[in-house]
Amino acid sequence: MIRASTLEKILFIIFDCLVSAACFLMLFPKYSDFTALVVLIWFLIFMCSGFYRRWLLDSRTAHVMHILKVVCIVYCFAVAMMLGHYELNIHGFFNDIIRITGYFFFVWFLISCFRLLICGFLRIFLKRGWGADCILLLGQTNEAEEYSHLFRKNPQLGKKVLAIIEENEYPELPNLIKKHNVQAIVIAHRSSSEKKINEILYWVAHLPVQVYLVPNLWECAKNFKTSHQPMLVHTKELQEIFVMNLLPWQATIKRIMDITIAIFLLVFTSPLLLLTAIAIKLDSRGPAFYKQQRIGLYSRPFTIYKFRSMYIDAEKDGPQWAKKNDSRITKVGKIIRKFRIDEIPQLLCVLKGNMSMVGPRPEREVFIEELRKTIPFYASRLKMKPGLTGWAQVRHHYDNDIEDVKIKLGYDIYYLSNASILLDIQILIRTIYVVLTGKGAQ
Repeated sequence: MIRASTLEKILFIIFDCLVSAACFLMLFPKYSDFTALVVLIWFLIFMCSGFYRRWLLDSRTAHVMHILKVVCIVYCFAVAMMLGHYELNIHGFFNDIIRITGYFFFVWFLISCFRLLICGFLRIFLKRGWGADCILLLGQTNEAEEYSHLFRKNPQLGKKVLAIIEENEYPELPNLIKKHNVQAIVIAHRSSSEKKINEILYWVAHLPVQVYLVPNLWECAKNFKTSHQPMLVHTKELQEIFVMNLLPWQATIKRIMDITIAIFLLVFTSPLLLLTAIAIKLDSRGPAFYKQQRIGLYSRPFTIYKFRSMYIDAEKDGPQWAKKNDSRITKVGKIIRKFRIDEIPQLLCVLKGNMSMVGPRPEREVFIEELRKTIPFYASRLKMKPGLTGWAQVRHHYDNDIEDVKIKLGYDIYYLSNASILLDIQILIRTIYVVLTGKGAQ
């Protein structure tokens, strides 16, 4: 069954495109050849402005005002462009300004009407039990019972509780989530300790599922308005943990930055890549490049490509950490690792979308399975797309032992909680310093 949130997004996109095209053809018929371009521009603007996130449970007024704000900004930009074109033809300017004002008004008015209509119908469907998100409540507690009761009595909230899971059933969480297409889990223990959260995260961090904590009940109680209202009045009171809070437009810009920077660096460093490959071949036996399976977002495996910096029999005794003054590293390998040249081929993974320019270091499955058992919250790294560079990489040196991993995890969690385009730019600038100086991060 299709989820209400998915249908909402599909219908929004369809009607947004239809409205922007119909209004343009109605008011600017002689420019009909540009209709497809206008629709594409509106779609990109709306996508970057967060128009296609979930609006179903939000305030109708906030929804309409958000549309108005974006349309007004685009309108002001369009008028500014017209001023330059009509600087010597004031009469023509006023004629067209009336037409373009009407166009933007109708775009805002019709899109707002259609969106409110769509949300209204979907809320009716939700009340009848259609299209709700499936969730699991963890912990046999009063809080879990409160939420279960809340969602049963208020189907318009769009949450369907499949079950309340006891602690001894946590190992079955991955199977339950996959089997029933669960979208979220709610940790409803009376004391959500670090140990308990880490235990749950161990089982679910590799899955594309949202993880929530119940709020402080005293804070909820202070929000009472009438004695007959339920204590937990809205799903927004749930606190989502280990989530990258990038706004839609930031996520779009981040991906555009990834592609642009990756292409530029591959072209700009192509002579260096050729010389490095030749040096590796002359220095030691074996291929210039090596590929290896790493684990990415939600434990999805992918293949990375790097310049070979070790002898080909470096892991004849099995996987192991690189060490300071490691005898397995070749002469050329020491140089390219110092200046991070060995990492450049991973730009291919960035172009493919398996990696980002900025994110946690992609790790091997054998190490992840070991570390997530011993280091609290290590599994939270699987909630992020791995990166060619990252906050941990520029703040700390290569991993030599498990203590280094613990230190770098702190930096990775900081990035997860504070991710932004500005932080990405800061990390990229720091990376340039590390590469040019060869000093490594400290």
